[in-house]
Amino acid sequence: MIKTVTNIIKGAFTKRKRHQSPFQKIRWVQEKVLKHQEDKTLKRVRFGPFSVHYIRPYELLHTYRDLFENELYRFDSDKETPLIIDCGSNIGLSVIYYKQLYPKARIIAFEPDKGNFQVLKKNVESNGFTHIELNEAAVWTTNGTITFQSNESEGSHIEESSTGGIAVPSVRLNDILDKEPEIDFLKVDIEGAEWAVLMDCAPNLHKVKYLFLEYHGKVEDTEKLAGLLKLVDQAGFAIYIRNAADNLDLPFVDRSTGTIYDVQLNLFCYK
Repeated sequence: MIKTVTNIIKGAFTKRKRHQSPFQKIRWVQEKVLKHQEDKTLKRVRFGPFSVHYIRPYELLHTYRDLFENELYRFDSDKETPLIIDCGSNIGLSVIYYKQLYPKARIIAFEPDKGNFQVLKKNVESNGFTHIELNEAAVWTTNGTITFQSNESEGSHIEESSTGGIAVPSVRLNDILDKEPEIDFLKVDIEGAEWAVLMDCAPNLHKVKYLFLEYHGKVEDTEKLAGLLKLVDQAGFAIYIRNAADNLDLPFVDRSTGTIYDVQLNLFCYK
C-alpha cells in the first residue's frame, strides 16, 4: 500500500508536463458545427485517417478530447499485437484509438447497450479493422443475463435489483481473463459495476500489465473504493488517481449529489 500512497502524493504535488498528442485536434469551426447538430440520427465525421459514426455530438466531443487529444488510454507495449480487453466500448472511440496506437492489436470488446453496439459495429466495419471480437454483452460476475438500464448513451448501466430495465446477456470477465496467458491492457468503464466485477477477477489480475479503471460510487460507499485500491495493490499494481468528474462544489456542505454517483475517478494501474 506504501507504493500506492506514494503515487497518489506524486500526482497531487508534482507539476505535470503537458503531453503533446500526435492526433488531430478538433478545429474551432468543426466544434461549432458539431455543437449545433441534433442528437437523434446517425452521423459521420472524419478525423485524419479514420472516420467516426455517432449520434450524440456532445458525447463525441467529450470522448474524442479524452481519448485522442489527451490520450487517456495510451500505454507502451513492445508487441505489435498486444491483447486489449475493452469493457464498456460504447460507440467504439476507444477501439478506434487502440487501432491507431497498435494497428495489429487483438481486441475483445464488450458493449451491452443495443444502440451503442450497433454504432460500435459500424465504426469497426467502416474503418476496416480486423482482429476484433465484438460482444453485445455486459461484463459481470456470472454468465447468463443481467438487468440493464439502457438509454443509448455513456450513462447506460447495470442495475441488478431494478425491475425497470431490460435483460441483456452477461459474460463473466474472470472467465475471459482465465483463458489468456497475459493481458496487455484491460479497460473497465462499466458505470458502477466495477467493484463487483474486479473483486470477482482477483485471481487473474496478476496477468494484466496495464489496468484502466473508472470508478463510480456514492460517498457512503467509500469501503468499495478502499477495497478496490487494496485489490489492485495486492495484484502488484502502482496506482495513479485522477478526478474524472468534480461533482461537489462544497463537499462538507452538500455531502452528496443526490444522483446515482457522487464520485467518479480514473485509476491508472501499472506495474
